[in-house]
Amino acid sequence: MTDTASPPEAAPAKPEPRLRLWPALLIVAVHLSVSLYTLYFGATNKQSMVGFIGAPVLALLLLTVWWLAASRAPWRARLVGLLLVTAALLCTFGIQGANGQFHLLFTLPVMTTVLVAALAVTSGMSWRLRRWVLAGVVVACTLGVNTLRAEGLSSSLTPVLAWRWSPTAAELLHAAPVAEADGTAVLPAQAGPGDWPAFRGPARDNRVTGVKFSTDWSTPPRELWRKRIGLGWSSYAAVGDYIFTLEQRDREELVTCSRADTGADVWVNRTQTHYDNDMGGSGPRATPTFDQGRLYTLGATGTLQCLDAATGKAVWTRDIKADAETGVPGWGFSSSPLVVGSRLIVFTNAGDGKSVIAYELQSGNPVWRAGHGGGGYSSPQLSVLCDTPQVLMAGEFGLWSLAPETGQLLWERAVAKEMNPRCAQPLVAEGNTVLLGSPAGAGARMFQIQKNDTAWTVEEKWISRKYRPYFNDSVFFKGHAYGFDGDRLACLDTATGEMCWQGKRHGGQVLLLPDMEMLLVVSEKGEAILVPATPTEYKEVARFKALNGKTWNHPTIAHGKLFVRNAEEAACFALPGAQ
Repeated sequence: MTDTASPPEAAPAKPEPRLRLWPALLIVAVHLSVSLYTLYFGATNKQSMVGFIGAPVLALLLLTVWWLAASRAPWRARLVGLLLVTAALLCTFGIQGANGQFHLLFTLPVMTTVLVAALAVTSGMSWRLRRWVLAGVVVACTLGVNTLRAEGLSSSLTPVLAWRWSPTAAELLHAAPVAEADGTAVLPAQAGPGDWPAFRGPARDNRVTGVKFSTDWSTPPRELWRKRIGLGWSSYAAVGDYIFTLEQRDREELVTCSRADTGADVWVNRTQTHYDNDMGGSGPRATPTFDQGRLYTLGATGTLQCLDAATGKAVWTRDIKADAETGVPGWGFSSSPLVVGSRLIVFTNAGDGKSVIAYELQSGNPVWRAGHGGGGYSSPQLSVLCDTPQVLMAGEFGLWSLAPETGQLLWERAVAKEMNPRCAQPLVAEGNTVLLGSPAGAGARMFQIQKNDTAWTVEEKWISRKYRPYFNDSVFFKGHAYGFDGDRLACLDTATGEMCWQGKRHGGQVLLLPDMEMLLVVSEKGEAILVPATPTEYKEVARFKALNGKTWNHPTIAHGKLFVRNAEEAACFALPGAQ
């Protein structure tokens, strides 16, 4: 009998390791919770940076560590997956061009969430099939996010997105070029009742007195005209039958005069300069100032002009970079010129002793230089405190006051900023008090100003860490300040610093209608909103869509009309039943 050797039994196949998925799910859940909480409840840029920049980047890093060190995926899959996702992010960054870093703020949370969700859904598949499904998800996700393009950031640091195939603002401008206008405006010698001759109105305080109109906007205010406009955050000055603004088209910076009733261009002043900024937006920031038949303008790169307001012809021109021995600030020159008597006063953002320059109105020659350095983006504010006319300035130093004719320092108060530059205008309240707003965690401070003979004293009355205006200005009415805590409309008791209410998160600028006891807000999304100026509650009584596109420009009301613009379009509306 012969023994027949039986073949050895094959070793059982080693089971594929089961993916350890719970750390990834936890990371994505925490990331989305932080970002959504910031989106709905956050107010400041500091909080936004945590939710929309810090959280996605940290989640990506933690997921990378998990994938390489603790996922239990096959090592080949770990390396190939890491390379594939890296290639997808680099591809997206390259496709998006100059705004690639802003688009990644949208791409990162989408990519990480979709991939972790795909890993969970495909948990029952073999790696042989699963890897191809996951590769397809990465490719599809990359194609999907790139159907959108980033057009900069909102005030809350979220990317502003548009369909890739939709025309850009620059392309729309090419389709509607500015006219070669060389006409003449028939203007009064000086601004009168109903005019809006400067930044934030006649007193530069965003108040419109003597104006009443219907708040029934069930039928929206009648649109009188709408047109394409160049880049920039300048608002309108309005005098008589004409409006003035600054804009940028291609490589030129323009000052334009248009008919208030039709929007038709009357004259155009051109300067061969331009300012570009992917994050903050391109173009000029300052609003023209009308005074005694002349128009004073400051461009984003420092061109200060005195123009004949009737024709747009230059009377004199200065370069404030040379006058202040400084360069173009990070966000461009933003100060709207202030006329006080025979002086034209401009904030230059330069160093100590030359951050504020006064020019002689007729000749344009510098008369005095003064002020603290350290930068900032607010404009000179003419106010009367303790029966003394003075120019208030807010900057990174804090708050200080100058004599308009000589530039002599009257008083000052150092207040350190946090993270973001100080941009908001100082707000004069009742009883010789001044509210200084700061973004991020610095909050707002109320100062009591006193004068004894020639000695000035500044006492801090209170600090509010809950009211943190950035570049959104506030208004004062009946013992309360109305403005923005970050991008959320709020009401503050100016006697105590207590917050009365916070409204919806929509950003924008606010204008006070004291005769109506109403606030007119133009939101960052271009919506015009009416809110009662009362400390009892936040309530919207009317709303309509006025503009398309991101809107940071201040609204203007003159002679029964509402003028609004942004970096894409401008429009004019007849206020219903305006008196």
